[in-house]
Amino acid sequence: MHRYVRIAVLALACAAITVPLADAAAQTAAPAASRFYPFLGYWKGNGQLGAPGRDPELLALSLSCRKAVAGWAVRCDLVGRNDNMTMIEADLMGVDPVTGMGHWYVVNNQGETHDHVAEWPDPKTMIAHYEWEQNGKQMRENVIFRFTHAKQMDFRSVLIENGQEVGAFFGKMSR
Repeated sequence: MHRYVRIAVLALACAAITVPLADAAAQTAAPAASRFYPFLGYWKGNGQLGAPGRDPELLALSLSCRKAVAGWAVRCDLVGRNDNMTMIEADLMGVDPVTGMGHWYVVNNQGETHDHVAEWPDPKTMIAHYEWEQNGKQMRENVIFRFTHAKQMDFRSVLIENGQEVGAFFGKMSR
């Protein structure tokens, strides 16, 4: 009999723990993550990666995005290639249920890991930024995605060091 009491107590304890978690998740219904749904699908296009005073690298781009975590997130894989380089990136995008802020988490094959804060000033535009300090310098990446229509997007990412632009990555993709 004590065994059944222990099981009942354990079940009640688990329920007490999960109720606050469910309440926090309920504050951001799945449609909040749908802000990132314009990324869904397979995209192809071209981009340029460059820095002031250097010739830009022209890249063929492919981006594949799908729903993840039962629709509470979007998972993407980006590949950029040319004869000189291959850039690979994995992305996970979702919405914090407490703050309502969008997050775009990036890991790439250059060893970078970023958690961009993302917002949507309108349904067709996502703006994101990431700030950090590197070698005593204040760094910021500003990114904008514009979905010009259901089958086309353009993007621009600008890298800023101590207030000066030191790099940019931009392009267009379609599906």
